[in-house]
Amino acid sequence: MNPVVTISGGGIIGNYISSRLSKNNIESLIIERSKSQNVINENIRTLTLNSFSKKLLDDLGIKVPFAPIKEISVFDGDGSGSIHFSSKEINEENLSYVVFFNDLQEKLQDHGDHQVFFENQIEEIFQDNENNCSELKLSNQEKIKTKFIAGCDGRNSNVAKIAKLNEKKSSYNQTAITFTASCEIKDEYLAHQIFSDKGIFAIMPLPENDSKSTHTIVWSVDNENLHDIEIKDYVKNNISYFEQKLSTKIDINSSILTFKLFSHHFENYISGHVVLVGDAAHSIHPLAGQGINLGFADADALCEEIISSYEKSMHIDQVLTLKRYEIRRKNMNLLMLKSMDFFVNLFGSKNLYIKLLRNFGLSGVNKTQFLKKFFIKHAAGKNKL
Repeated sequence: MNPVVTISGGGIIGNYISSRLSKNNIESLIIERSKSQNVINENIRTLTLNSFSKKLLDDLGIKVPFAPIKEISVFDGDGSGSIHFSSKEINEENLSYVVFFNDLQEKLQDHGDHQVFFENQIEEIFQDNENNCSELKLSNQEKIKTKFIAGCDGRNSNVAKIAKLNEKKSSYNQTAITFTASCEIKDEYLAHQIFSDKGIFAIMPLPENDSKSTHTIVWSVDNENLHDIEIKDYVKNNISYFEQKLSTKIDINSSILTFKLFSHHFENYISGHVVLVGDAAHSIHPLAGQGINLGFADADALCEEIISSYEKSMHIDQVLTLKRYEIRRKNMNLLMLKSMDFFVNLFGSKNLYIKLLRNFGLSGVNKTQFLKKFFIKHAAGKNKL
């Protein structure tokens, strides 16, 4: 088997790339280390797609249930500063779309005719310059010749380790807590984000589902607040603060999922015929929900470059193709990562003067239409990430 592109990782981004290339008659192969297409029965984890990411899926015919967000209200729980975003301000129907992670993963896995080697991973990569390709050795000892190796295998990417790419990593010293709940918020298309000493609390509407849940909650908490207390107890003891801020009762209907938060990025996304995409290349804080959208923007750029090169020449210059992808994506992703780090530090600060400044800052941006539209367009994906 000699696919044009071999994809390490059968998740959302890996399957999207496979479908997109297949639509353009470019053969690909997915190498997935899990036993099969794993779908967790309980729908808890959600993703927030911007309009650009949703269009990429629409163009492939991928349809998943979604909850539209038309307005976002952001405020400082410890002060009076606030900002309100509305899709009407940029003449759009919606700002973003909330989908269940499982739904999107399953739809992409079932879409098209993916070639997948399960219970496998790439163990060695040998660049064959004479034949203008790379030879891969898999954990089952099978060998594959391919022109491109796309690392879509998430954080701690196996492909990145084999390629010996240089990673920079830092911890936010926070834990993300997520669950679904039922509550009554007057506007069903409104999302809230609250910054406070008790954490960064985001609540968004859910797509229609079989449970009683109406909203998803993503709550980032400083690890120092979680010393000597169980996560469930922390949630139970502190959720009333946000109920008061939102003037509603929040009833938890699902299991509570948690994961540690850190950021990472690679100084280079490419090495020979290897390229990193999405979470394999970078990860950011979930406060703006942009991680998956950066991944889709990466995947779109990579597919565009491969398809363009494939159409122009029988003899593809892999290094030049991947370099164009890296130039398009690396600085944009780094800018987003630094921006998220700035906001996390700003709203996590306990310094009184910084608290005053951020209150003035939120209210100031809310009164400045140019800045508001700039932020709204980025959140909605109107400015290509």
